[in-house]
Amino acid sequence: MLPAMARLYGHTLTRLEPDQVLGMAERTARNTVLARLPVDFDERYDDAVPERLSVATAPLEADLDVLRGALFDSTIRSFQWRSRRAAHGEVTFLNRTVQFDSPAHPDWYDHGADGYPLLWSLKLYAFEPLRWAILGFEDPQAAPEEVVAVFDQWIQDWTDSVDIGRPGYLRSAWTPWAVSLRTQTLARYLAWRTGGSQEGVPEGLSEALVGEIYRNSLFLANHVEGDVGGNHLVENGLALLMAGLLFPDTDEPWFSTGRSILGRTGAKQFLPDGGHYERSPMYHTIVTTRYVTACSLLAASERTAPTWLTAMTKQAVAYLRYLSPPDERLPLYNDAVFGQSLPLTDCLRYAGAVGFRADDRPVPSHSPMGGETGYYWLDTDHGWLLVDGGPVGPSHLPGHSHNDMLSVLLWVGGQRVLTDTGVYEYADNERRQYARSVAGHNSVQVGEAEPIEIGGKYLMGARTEPTVDYEGSDPTLFRGSYETAASAPASYRHDRTVLASDDWWLIRDELSGPDTETEPSVSRLHFHPEVGVTVEDSGTVRATDGDDTSALLSVHPFGVSDVRTTTTEYFPEFGVAKERQTLELEAGPESGTTAFGYLLAPSAGGHRAPRRSDEDR
Repeated sequence: MLPAMARLYGHTLTRLEPDQVLGMAERTARNTVLARLPVDFDERYDDAVPERLSVATAPLEADLDVLRGALFDSTIRSFQWRSRRAAHGEVTFLNRTVQFDSPAHPDWYDHGADGYPLLWSLKLYAFEPLRWAILGFEDPQAAPEEVVAVFDQWIQDWTDSVDIGRPGYLRSAWTPWAVSLRTQTLARYLAWRTGGSQEGVPEGLSEALVGEIYRNSLFLANHVEGDVGGNHLVENGLALLMAGLLFPDTDEPWFSTGRSILGRTGAKQFLPDGGHYERSPMYHTIVTTRYVTACSLLAASERTAPTWLTAMTKQAVAYLRYLSPPDERLPLYNDAVFGQSLPLTDCLRYAGAVGFRADDRPVPSHSPMGGETGYYWLDTDHGWLLVDGGPVGPSHLPGHSHNDMLSVLLWVGGQRVLTDTGVYEYADNERRQYARSVAGHNSVQVGEAEPIEIGGKYLMGARTEPTVDYEGSDPTLFRGSYETAASAPASYRHDRTVLASDDWWLIRDELSGPDTETEPSVSRLHFHPEVGVTVEDSGTVRATDGDDTSALLSVHPFGVSDVRTTTTEYFPEFGVAKERQTLELEAGPESGTTAFGYLLAPSAGGHRAPRRSDEDR
């Protein structure tokens, strides 16, 4: 058998779509070959910017007012605080901070983030601190003077010192994803900073902003990310659409190109039930926000949004509402963390303000005609349980996929009790492997095997997909199963049954196949860091609220040979690791089928969970 990394690279490459292969070849050539040619690409782009440009900022101003008005006060205060810190040179992304020696003049190429993930630098290149100011303060007059002065200088400094075409430029300042976000942010900053008036705007700032937005748009139109695909294409599409609206008299086809990208990308990426095909609640929220913005901008520019755009956006908003748990924070399935997208509730309020009511519902995921995304709610009188019965993600795009098939999450009385692991960073290291592994999810592992091989930052091997049967009557019944791929190193079948009644959930697992006869099977339950866990002599497990030791949940294992707890890590935000208690239930190995599981019983007297209406279900 080939070495693991060779198998993973081979499998990944053979699943790529033609556009991805061509895009990768083109980007590699541009990044390595073209950068060494005696051609001044920066000058060529500068020469392509017209001397006189008319801009229409009114649609962007209107959308900003709608978006800012939809944000909760806590979100606005967070943006204000972060923008103030950045203006004093203390810039934090991914919970990692760099202190600039000169706050108004950052070194764009050597800014002190060595050893940090590339994403840190890309967020700087995307001008994320300017976005914090735009959303945190209604207008420049409401913002502290130093915030406006420093960010104005950032723009002047960038235009004077950052050029196109340096070796590696497509992996740093001119990564198209960062260019997309930079274009969006600079366009909004222009609308926010000028506000229809040049009063108080430093001489040359508007011209610098307008020219830089135009130059970035030219560049982006030549570097649409067919190689990466996924949510990156959505960012490309919105940036070009926004540029087309900002420069209504340009001969560049940015508006039509952006609209076309959003159309074909949405048609491919939004599943029939409204979920996003990468199956990450975080990326679903990000992508949904972009489509809401597109609709908002079109309405503000008095253009009619295409029917397909409003239909896609409505379904995406509805599915986000469907995914909303009782604590109203994202479920952290697949690559998902808090703090990277708009908060779930803010996104829904923004959508509602644009005209997509937050109480719209998609075809329920448990409908016999739906369920493409694969998330299923099983509610009881005391809590909500969410089970992942869908594929891990598109086969040609493994980057944000985890081994979380048939994993469960649990809220009791509105409190998060059983959690997923989240993401520490996008890096090839142990924490990345753990977050993506079956051991990092509330599912079952056979021996040390992964049901789907994983490796590197984003690689994934031969896929398998669950088959699911859901019955929404009382009691609610979920059945899911998958069998490892024939070419995978692991060889077994996993069947999981979840039964939910008035005040309990019963979860039963069956494992069969060659590996289960030689290796033990371990079912894991990862508890939230604020939950205490105690194993009694009888084998019953008690979960308590960490603050006051109030009883939350009892876990009654059956069919197991060992019940134990261990300490693992939880990554609710990029760069944040918290210790939590994890329950491990071990069974087997056995000849034939290994069957075991547990009963989840919320404690008597606990808070009654809010019940979903029949429409929600």
